[in-house]
Amino acid sequence: MDRRGFCQKLLGSGLALGGLAAIGSAQTADGKLKWHKSLKAAHKLAIETDKPMLIVFGASWCHFCHKLERETLADKRLVAAIERDFIPVHLDFDRDAKIAKILEVERLPCTVILSPDADLLQKSEGYADYKGYIKILQASLEKRTAISQVKAQQ
Repeated sequence: MDRRGFCQKLLGSGLALGGLAAIGSAQTADGKLKWHKSLKAAHKLAIETDKPMLIVFGASWCHFCHKLERETLADKRLVAAIERDFIPVHLDFDRDAKIAKILEVERLPCTVILSPDADLLQKSEGYADYKGYIKILQASLEKRTAISQVKAQQ
């Protein structure tokens, strides 16, 4: 499927659950990420701020999802990097099954990073520690830069 079709399917079809998420700082006073629960609201904010969406799929029954949230995504250095460069979105694999299917999520936890234009910047399935996760984030930003350079030349 081309990017336009992907974007229409994912963001324009009304699949995101919930109302508009609170828009503002992604970090709470206690240093934890404030996750958006609505993909549509997060996409709107991504366009406004020109930041990619960091979409993390998890499930209540998934041990490694909880480990990722408790250990990796709670690291203050990672929280700061995500707050600075991304719009964090947390989706439930079971409740948001249609979105998970469109993004071809097969294993949990799963991180998908999309540009504001819905370019797939990165997809990573399974647990990653701080060092592994920061590499995922850096690779996505590098790919976004490369895509932007190609688009600018067209």
